[in-house]
Amino acid sequence: MKFKKNIILLICLFLISIFTFYRLLQPGYFSMMDDMHVFRLDQFDKCLKDGQIPCRFIQDGGMGYGYPLFNYYSPLAYGVAEVFHLTGFSFINSLKITFALCHVIGIFGMYFFASLFWGNLGGFVSAIIFLLAPYQATDSFVRGAIAESLAINIIPWVFYFLTKFINSNKNKFFLIFSLTALLLSHNLTSLAIAPVLVIFSFFLLFKNKKLNFKSILNLTIPVLFSLGLSSFFVLPALLEKNLVTVDTMTQGYFQYIIHFATLDQLFISRFWGFGASLWGPVDDMAFSIGLIQWLLPLISIIFLFFKKNKKNLSFPLLFFFIFLFFVFLTHNKSTFIWKLFPFMSFYQFPWRFLSIAIFAASFIAGSIILLINNKKLQILTVVIISITTILLNFSYFKEDIWYSNLTDNQELSSDRILAQSAAGLKDYWPKYSQNFPTAFAPNQPIVSQGVVINYYVKKSNRVILTAIANSNAQITLPLVYFPNWQLYIDRQKSDFQIDQDLGLIKFNLTSGNHSIVLKLKNTPIRNIANLISLISFISIIVTGIKLKRKNEK
Repeated sequence: MKFKKNIILLICLFLISIFTFYRLLQPGYFSMMDDMHVFRLDQFDKCLKDGQIPCRFIQDGGMGYGYPLFNYYSPLAYGVAEVFHLTGFSFINSLKITFALCHVIGIFGMYFFASLFWGNLGGFVSAIIFLLAPYQATDSFVRGAIAESLAINIIPWVFYFLTKFINSNKNKFFLIFSLTALLLSHNLTSLAIAPVLVIFSFFLLFKNKKLNFKSILNLTIPVLFSLGLSSFFVLPALLEKNLVTVDTMTQGYFQYIIHFATLDQLFISRFWGFGASLWGPVDDMAFSIGLIQWLLPLISIIFLFFKKNKKNLSFPLLFFFIFLFFVFLTHNKSTFIWKLFPFMSFYQFPWRFLSIAIFAASFIAGSIILLINNKKLQILTVVIISITTILLNFSYFKEDIWYSNLTDNQELSSDRILAQSAAGLKDYWPKYSQNFPTAFAPNQPIVSQGVVINYYVKKSNRVILTAIANSNAQITLPLVYFPNWQLYIDRQKSDFQIDQDLGLIKFNLTSGNHSIVLKLKNTPIRNIANLISLISFISIIVTGIKLKRKNEK
């Protein structure tokens, strides 16, 4: 009977989640601020087809000169979309499915996590509050921040499997994989939630009377495995950041100091816009926590505090302090914290921390069920809260402009590729040039007089060409240098120069016929990172097989 009720609640949650993505089911695509996903998914697809696994350098990024995007930008969202594309969906439909999947993942994850503390009905309330938070709509339909949306909605699963592991030492592998998914989904969100995970872990260990060295060590093992699995991305992104420009991410428009939210924007305003975060208190984008998203947790905390039996108050209080802290980070009064930790400038927009705030608030919201002893009254409360939340927030989950006839070919036309390949150009441009490109790269190498190019192919991880030179000559490839490109002329490893203007690869040829191959090879850091991930993956499989055999005996 309990299983049957659980299934019914899960079906209801899925049906409610449709309110947040049903508009994505129609043909076409929608406008968004981060409108470069079709291009990036196309480049990710080319990486895999070129055998560049993991994908690091995309061939048409950086205005066509190539670009080490996925050496630094979290790849999981595009990896998920690529799975759908490989099964036959277009790039556009694959991305729309991924956007929708984020919401489904989030509502189920929050339900299971909160249910561990508040029961099924409390978990249901938390799930509804979480999914229908305005910031979820901002991420999907305004910003189009697919990586951050995926990360936000993976967070409840990490907390669910972490709680199960600490409570009963079960679900170790699910904890490893969910934490790995978080680490690969969005750098900044992973970093923001990390201290919360640590605090929650110690708090739960303390509550379970397991706060000892053995339990902490036991918890460290799945964390290390997660870091191992994700090291192919995490280590190069961290240790090779000196190879690219990153200071541009915190300059000009991207300075955090101009993007703080006001109390009215956070708690009161019902304004909704599809524009940008602007200088000062007037913005074209909403930064609302959501009225019910903060009122319901506040009501729960107040009434739980005044109950005689305060055994259920500890976790709501913990998450209430987490909520207050992350909301505080979005307000200008927290400037001293931002200055104290300079790395925080890479968050660019303080309102990003709303993701953690709504997670904490949504978890608390489910505890309202503990205030009601009558089962029928609990169900009525859940129905009222669900209907109210839907009515208040579902209208946010819509696009500004819908392009009903847009296709992959149109989105990958020369004009659109130019616009999308230029997006974020200065964030990870290799540090081997004095300037950034201002025009799209030529489709052929630049050659000196007397050189004829007979064949030329440029891929994400290699360039192949044949050339005839009447005399000593020079060739400049429309390709930016990034370690570790290696040149082979007539099968012999050869030296090349780096153009000082844009950092392009150029080399000299003697007279005669030549075959030239340029290959992108791993640096030692990337090799070590890949090896750690491989060893971690094999170790998990071996451990899983051993445990299965042990349980079968």
